[in-house]
Amino acid sequence: MKHNGIVLKILAVALVITAVAGIAAAASGTGTAADPLVSLSYLTGTYRDNLMADVRTAVAAESRTLSAAFSQQVADLEDAAGNAATQPAASEYRTVNLTAGQTVSVSAGGEVLMLSGAASAVGAGLTDATAGTPVYAGGALTVNHLYVASADCVLTASGSASLLVKSQA
Repeated sequence: MKHNGIVLKILAVALVITAVAGIAAAASGTGTAADPLVSLSYLTGTYRDNLMADVRTAVAAESRTLSAAFSQQVADLEDAAGNAATQPAASEYRTVNLTAGQTVSVSAGGEVLMLSGAASAVGAGLTDATAGTPVYAGGALTVNHLYVASADCVLTASGSASLLVKSQA
């Protein structure tokens, strides 16, 4: 019996200690609306300020990276534009005005557009792309027709003539 009395006393003491701890925890207000685990002031103050600072840092770093990449692309384009301006374009039409007896050479792959006057082919190798016919040696060119050279050829003016000539490089 004595043994049961000691066990009951120990249980009573443990119950009292548990009750006192529960009352103390309830009285402290931890986790209530008055004192939640994460306070509203922490979220709107410290946490928000730290988050915004992190965002500003990340945006500034990405902005520097993009700015450097953009500057490099601009420099590359300026270099390419500068190089293109200094190199003559191989496939541009140029106006050629001839008087009687003058000649102009057209390289293979080149084109001739007869604007006015009279001219003829010295040799073969010219095709009238407008009519779809070949121009033989001594054949006259027709005004407003486009000719394509399949081989190097020479054109001779039989009077004053104006031509647009595009030679291949």
